Amino acid sequence: MKTEKIKILIVDDHPAVRSTMIDILNEEGFETDHAKDGQSGLNKCLEHSYNFVLIDVQMPKMNGVEVFRKLKEKKEKLPQFIFFTAYSLPELKEEAMKLGCLAFLQKPIQIEKIISLIQDYKNIPVLVCLKNKDQADGTIKVLQNQGFHTVNAETMDDALIQLRQINYKFLIFDADWPGSEQEAIHNTIKTLKSNTQAIETHEDETIDIAINKINKLSLSNKNYQK
Repeated sequence: MKTEKIKILIVDDHPAVRSTMIDILNEEGFETDHAKDGQSGLNKCLEHSYNFVLIDVQMPKMNGVEVFRKLKEKKEKLPQFIFFTAYSLPELKEEAMKLGCLAFLQKPIQIEKIISLIQDYKNIPVLVCLKNKDQADGTIKVLQNQGFHTVNAETMDDALIQLRQINYKFLIFDADWPGSEQEAIHNTIKTLKSNTQAIETHEDETIDIAINKINKLSLSNKNYQK
């Protein structure tokens, strides 16, 4: 199956920044688009689908964090936001992190760090084992759109078989499965000494809660926010 290119929107009011990032990211095989200010960036996010948005914090008309906040109010399926700024903005950084951004970086921009951050989300294996089919399908779709490689296990027995065969980075499973089956999952991961991180979710939780847990865990051993 052909893998779709990762789509990246670059939002910055400096033309030189936009053109440089476009050139480098295109050379890396990504598909890029750009906007010259916050309002234009918001409009593009509402009209199109992107995997990542690389956005300056301080811009005319609308700052980057406001773009993220307004987009969350109007659209369910969101790209990963990576912010960058030349200033110390602790309040905006705190708000961006609470909204669920992927990273908050300081200028001058280290392109190699951004590329590494994006590539870390390409083809990371995630095993999904949820009772509710709609919830499972929705979670898998969002993860795939973000570049994760996902496998669906319809039962806990299927999940155990998968865990014994492949070292998954993450397992998303339903907290309503019987306690004995959950214990079997945790014991299997421990016995195999794999680095699989188990994420519990509930049928009444929205999909983005599990996705945000994965994003936070993915960044827990990295220091991209500094």
